[in-house]
Order: sequence, then structure tokens, then C-alpha cells
Amino acid sequence: MHRRVLIVEDELIIADELQWRVSQEGFSVIASVASGEEALLLIDNELPDIVLMDIQLQGKLNGIEAGKLIRQKTGAAIIFVTAFPTALIRDSDSSEPPPVCLNKPFSTIQLRAALHSACQ
Repeated sequence: MHRRVLIVEDELIIADELQWRVSQEGFSVIASVASGEEALLLIDNELPDIVLMDIQLQGKLNGIEAGKLIRQKTGAAIIFVTAFPTALIRDSDSSEPPPVCLNKPFSTIQLRAALHSACQ
């Protein structure tokens, strides 16, 4: 069974590269959207197993807020992809397990490890 991945990234070049790299790792990319609001609309019809989520997004919701809502609605694993990992740590809820985070830029090996970690 292929795991279904949603990419939430507002930089088109990064979103396209993520989509290609995730597909190369054998995962199925169901969509790529630029905002938390778009992601929340999409999950009503598409149930991702994993969400690759940028922290700074277009729209009113940041990635941390959108990730929390998506996890509550779907149970999907959230992997934060960011150049600002300290914001993730600062804004995380201490009652939740520590988030999985990929620091931009990241290697294929780091992406592979994060994806497979999210499958467990």
C-alpha cells in the first residue's frame, strides 16, 4: 500500500521539488496546496496519511495551526518542513509528542528518514 502524502508549501519551486522527491521514494502525492485553508478544504475529500507542512504559508493559518487541525481531523502524521525550526519548537504544545521537522535545505536521505519515521 502506498502512503498518501499531502504537500502544503507556498513556494512553488519547493513544492514541485518535494512532489518529485516524495514520488521517487514510492509515496503517492495526492495534492500540493499553498495554504492551510486549502489543505483543510482538501482533507474533507482526500485523507492523507502524511502531510509535509511548511510553517510560513499564504493565508491566515500558519503551518503549525493547520497541522494541528489536520492531525485532529484525520490522524495524519505531520512533518514540518521549515527554514525556521526554532519557531516550531517555540510554538509547539508541550502536551503533544515532539514534532517531526525537516530543516530547509534538506537531503534526500533526511526526507526519506522523515517519511519512513512518519509511517511508524
